[in-house]
Amino acid sequence: MASWVAVDPRRPARGDARDRYRVLPVPAEQMPVPDGGADAVFSSNAFQFVDVPAVLAEVHRVLRPGGLLYAHFGPIWSAVDGHQLEYVRYREQDLLFWRDTLLPPWAHLAYSRDELRALLASALPADLIDLLVWHVFDSDTVNRMFFEDYVQAALGSGLDWVQVSATHELDYRLDLPAFDPSLLRTVDPGQLAARWSARRGAPTRPGPRDVLMVLRRPEDR
Repeated sequence: MASWVAVDPRRPARGDARDRYRVLPVPAEQMPVPDGGADAVFSSNAFQFVDVPAVLAEVHRVLRPGGLLYAHFGPIWSAVDGHQLEYVRYREQDLLFWRDTLLPPWAHLAYSRDELRALLASALPADLIDLLVWHVFDSDTVNRMFFEDYVQAALGSGLDWVQVSATHELDYRLDLPAFDPSLLRTVDPGQLAARWSARRGAPTRPGPRDVLMVLRRPEDR
């Protein structure tokens, strides 16, 4: 009988009486699946939150030879909205980056802490500013991996590369607060790429947002 197991540390455990499915509140880095016990691993909008090399090692362990990983996720740190304002509460409300567009484009890559604070102070209350600045610069909600980091993780996973690709498309409208326009940055992608390539010591191109990663565990030889 076919069955599936979902892991998510933010969800309560549940399942059905026939054990066709189980939802377990555990991290993806610790899948409760025996070695070679999965025909496939599917992930949606999760990889930007996890330790990717550790998860890929688990995927390699639990997949049967020839089994596939299909993961689609974003926005990643490379993206114009890579700060991903999510899992943050303000005045008893969950903030969501696609609805609460409180941060400027490239807030996490183009602004210093002081620059972002000054911009936000031109339109937002002090307690919200503190929360947003903390989220951008200090929160560990997302893993802060650029697209190039995902590529390297895939190449080092021991899994065969089937497809790794990315798009730049922003699929919602940015309705920003009435910020002081003199404090808003006009971001040049080429300059941003040069800045982050120098900072990271490796070629880095901001822009990739949503990633599709398909990998296969090699057949036993």
